[in-house]
Order: sequence, then C-alpha cells, then structure tokens
Amino acid sequence: MKKRIVSVPWMGTEYTNKIKEVLEYLDLEVILPEKSADDLKEAVQNSADMMCFPYKGVLANYINVLNRGANTLLMYDSCGECRLKHYYKVHEFTLKKMGYKDFEMYPVTAGNMVPVLRKISRQSYPKILMAVKKLLIGIKEIDDQKWQLSKDKINIGIIGEIYTCCDERVNYKIEKKIINYGASPYNASNLSHFIKESIKGKFHLEDYIGKRKYKKEANKYLNGKLGGHGKENIYNLLWLKDQGVDGVIHLLPLSCMPEATVEPFLNDICQREKIPLLRLPIDETNSEANVETRVETFIELIKRKKKEKEDKKLK
Repeated sequence: MKKRIVSVPWMGTEYTNKIKEVLEYLDLEVILPEKSADDLKEAVQNSADMMCFPYKGVLANYINVLNRGANTLLMYDSCGECRLKHYYKVHEFTLKKMGYKDFEMYPVTAGNMVPVLRKISRQSYPKILMAVKKLLIGIKEIDDQKWQLSKDKINIGIIGEIYTCCDERVNYKIEKKIINYGASPYNASNLSHFIKESIKGKFHLEDYIGKRKYKKEANKYLNGKLGGHGKENIYNLLWLKDQGVDGVIHLLPLSCMPEATVEPFLNDICQREKIPLLRLPIDETNSEANVETRVETFIELIKRKKKEKEDKKLK
C-alpha cells in the first residue's frame, strides 16, 4: 500500500481532535471527516432502512474521507452486545460494493489497540504505549473540565446512546443550546465513561466506585445483558436523580433497541421522582429548528415551575 492516510469517525470536536493529535504523535497523516449533506444522503441510500443513525453517520464519514484520499479507516469496537461491534464489517462490505477498493479497515478495541497502532504506524512499542496514555489522559481531562454540576443554574442531565450524546453534528449542538437558554448541561454519556466500561479497569476509578450502588439498582430492571447503553442510562439517571438535577434529556438513535427497551423504566423513574424528561429520537430526518424549539420549551417550563416553588416558599 502507498503512504497511509488515516481517518476515524467523527465523535465530537474535542474528542476527535484529541484522537487526531495522538495519531499524529505516531507520525501518521490524518484526515478528519467533513460534514456533508450529500455524503449523508448517499450513506442513507446505501444502508438498510432500520439501521440506526450512528451506522449511517459513520458510513457518511467514511465516504467523505475516502473521496479525499484516506486509505486506512479505524472503527471503534466496544466488543459489547450492541450491533456496533459488527459495523466495521458491514461498512467495509458496503464501501467495496459502492466501488471503493483501495483502503483497509481496522476495528479498534481496548485489547487490540496497541497491535493495530503498531501495524499502521510502525512505531516502537514504548511510543505506542505513550500515545495510548496520552489519549486516555487527554479524554479524561476533557470530561473532568467540561462536566460539572452548577450551583446557580438549573442542571439538565443528558443520558442516551453515546454517539448521539457526544457528537454535536448529530445532536445539533444540544449542549450549547442548553447553555444559551440559561441552563447547565451534564452529559452522563461521555467518552471517559465509555472507555472505562470497555476496559473494566482503573481508568476513572472514582466514577466506578461512586456509581456502584446505582449499577446494582439498575440490575433489578433487567434480565441480564442488554447491549448498547441501556443499563448505563438507568444507573446514570438514578445517579443524576440523587445529584438533584432539574430535568433530563434522553438522546437516542431512532430504531435503537437497547434504548427503546429501557424507555419504560426511564419514564417510570422520572415520573416517580418528579423529574421532567424530554426524549429526542435522532435520525436523518430531524431538523435543527424542531430540536431547538423542544429544548427551549423544556427548559423554560422547568424554570417556570422552579420559580413558582420558590415564590410559594417566600409567602
């Protein structure tokens, strides 16, 4: 193969730039996907109707970078129960059927990350281990600096499937919208949490210990493994409830079975604990205006109810 030009699916600006920085530390040339309505349209046309939006969005990313010269594609694989673990095979098959031939696809897991980076970069093991360390520390720093519960604004918790929660291109910059409407977002579905759950190690150990009792409680709702981020959403909601959040937004890809499975449980918890809940299914047919109107109305209603409670206390 000629000189490697590497790309990864978009996963939010800060995370994606950090991944690019680490790959460039290994002296790899990196192309990041550009947002393109035409590429998304082509991806949708070449996807099964009921495949979730993350699948279609990632396929659009690959179409974009292959058209711009990429020849080495990396795909995240959590090795979990979700059909995500099959995406790289279906993506590779579909891209070749579409006429793209001169590329290689590599699934990246916690277990194979080092050998994959070794193969594509030909760097020494010490340098690769340093790159992985830089990535883990960098992602943890992003989340630690970004996610803090506010003491003077209403707090809106975000739960859901990680792709729709972390990628602002998909969720229409929902965190920025929440801030613009005078509230503080707290995204419980962040990449640090995803990595921790994938490697089951000591990364972000304080988070694991802090949520242990909520994980135990979440198990009562399920009959074994569910896949996706269904169980995580239950215990993250239980944790957010105890933090006193004022409302919760549930982001999910339309047709995502793990998310649909836990919907009744999330609804019940929010109803029982009197936590306002806004559910936003995301697919290629969403419009930013619709999302913006629903989020603004949700936050304004929470503000109004909170003010009414405060006014009653003063009387």
